Amino acid sequence: MLIHASNKAVRVRVTPDLIELFVRHRVHSAQRSRRRWAIGDQLSVNPDARIEPYSHILEGRTLPAAIGAFAYTWGRLEPTMRIGRYSSMAPLVSQLGMGHPADWVSSSPFSHNPQPLGGFADYLQDVDAKGFALHGFDQGSEPVEIGNDVWIGEGALLKPGITIGNGAIVAARAIVTRDVPPYAIVGGSPARLIRYRFSEAVIARLQAASWWRFGPDIIQPLDVRDPEGFLDRFEQALADGITPFDPPVLTGQDIIAAGETDS
Repeated sequence: MLIHASNKAVRVRVTPDLIELFVRHRVHSAQRSRRRWAIGDQLSVNPDARIEPYSHILEGRTLPAAIGAFAYTWGRLEPTMRIGRYSSMAPLVSQLGMGHPADWVSSSPFSHNPQPLGGFADYLQDVDAKGFALHGFDQGSEPVEIGNDVWIGEGALLKPGITIGNGAIVAARAIVTRDVPPYAIVGGSPARLIRYRFSEAVIARLQAASWWRFGPDIIQPLDVRDPEGFLDRFEQALADGITPFDPPVLTGQDIIAAGETDS
């Protein structure tokens, strides 16, 4: 699921062909198979995005760089965000905004990124300023990586560049400023480790099993309520030759080709 995404998203208007493409590839934009995106709506997508079937983008009009099968999100997505299979994102989850230079004389963007704010351009024009050279500053454009089977509670804020490991849980309203280990439960501001969901031995087995490679029809009969028993049964099923779920992926290029752009 992990890919290198461009920061340059393309705006695409929804067309009948694009709606049909989403339906054919089983990409859901609303609950219970309803359709939320209508003809003429404008979506934002990276050309190198990879959207697996049976995924659910239930809020907003921005598609992530990657979202795995059986995941759902009510959160505010960024076009560089990557979400693994079976992950759950509650409403109001979002990525923290661009950073400011806390160790410079001024944290204002006038010195490194004034372009979005027209007042700065107006001032420089009015005073006939010449040669206003900007300073380089990384505002935090690295993507957020969300693993498989992650649960992120309502209103959590995610710092750009962090990775949330497989099986982790992020409490509601948490502000996550650093990587979250697999199967950790974190909460607070800034988010801190509360506990791990399982013992080190069980976590290691879950990581090695990578059970999210398979569909719910394979996983459900193995009884997820009993982690150690599940792992015993899953490992036996692997030995018996169960087949991973490896579907065709809908790409950003496919979406752009089926929609309408201004270029």
